[in-house]
Amino acid sequence: MGFNISGLAINKNYESEFDQLQKELGWNLEKQSEIDFETASSNWTEEGIFDVYFSEKGTLIFMNMDMCTESLGLKNDNTLTFALSETSMAFNINYCENGIEKRSIMEVNEERMQDEGEKLVVEEKSEDTSEIIWNQIEVVIGKRFWDIEPNEKAIRYVFSKNIGTIEFDKKMYNFDEPISNEDLSNKFTDDELFQYFDQIIEFAQKNQINAFLFPWSHKDNSRKFMNLFSIITEILNRPNLSNFISKRMPFEKFNKLCRFDPDKVDSKTNMQMLKELNMINSTLKNSNSSNILVMGQNKKSTGVAFILSFFFGPLGLLYASVTGGLIMLAISIPVAIFTLGFGLIVTNIICVVWAIIAVNNHNNKASNP
Repeated sequence: MGFNISGLAINKNYESEFDQLQKELGWNLEKQSEIDFETASSNWTEEGIFDVYFSEKGTLIFMNMDMCTESLGLKNDNTLTFALSETSMAFNINYCENGIEKRSIMEVNEERMQDEGEKLVVEEKSEDTSEIIWNQIEVVIGKRFWDIEPNEKAIRYVFSKNIGTIEFDKKMYNFDEPISNEDLSNKFTDDELFQYFDQIIEFAQKNQINAFLFPWSHKDNSRKFMNLFSIITEILNRPNLSNFISKRMPFEKFNKLCRFDPDKVDSKTNMQMLKELNMINSTLKNSNSSNILVMGQNKKSTGVAFILSFFFGPLGLLYASVTGGLIMLAISIPVAIFTLGFGLIVTNIICVVWAIIAVNNHNNKASNP
């Protein structure tokens, strides 16, 4: 039947610092029970379950495939986010060093849909993509997957918060007080920085305050100290976060807008700056419906498009392209009838390729309206 697993490998044993790991990843986990490695590594981890194994030098976390379509970087560690389905011959690899993505591979039926970054050392001795995953897991956690005994201890956690989400009821920030760069650097977790950023954007958009002109523009509004540019600068200082904020708005644009002299901004310029401000997505606006951290203006996920189109064919393609989904649905029905279903293998591959191209085109348009 073959292996069907997905998860995250880290080159550090976090058994005694697991709470810190949760904070860095933005998770909120609750320990459920001890299990064995055979159970932890069984096919497809259910949604909401994290099965964790600690090697001498690393941490291996098995989790739902939907959470393994993008890189999960840690600023001081090397990480491998992977999804491997030998049954469907679908593989996804995202490898990061110190929070920076170095290698990304997405493959379906021996066809590379994505192949970015410098080749890993293990690729020189790996015959196929599944071997790249097995060998890179060994590199990261310092132990061969196959040398782990089935009865070795693992721990099952359940989680209450998806990757990239924020608990908005945890903390509200006081805009009447400035925060030093040192405090932003030392006292704020990744999630808290984004939470503060989102509250600023939410407040500014709701009250039509030009948050780029801080703090001078807020003299008539209780001198609200937005700290916006300081927060953005600190986010950019953390390699695992810099890409996320750039997807909200390019740093060059943030930098330019925050450098305006308030005394020289006329009403026309101010209106244009407010327009730019209103185009920044705030997580808070979408928290009631999805709780998912929005990283770009109306952007779609390549990973989600891949999974939906691969497993659901034309119906999954509708996520990336309604027109494409309808066309492929019209084609797939007669193909399924005349080939007794075998032809759907080909049409599904076409759907995957179409979905990835459609999402890339959509995101390019969203980034360059």
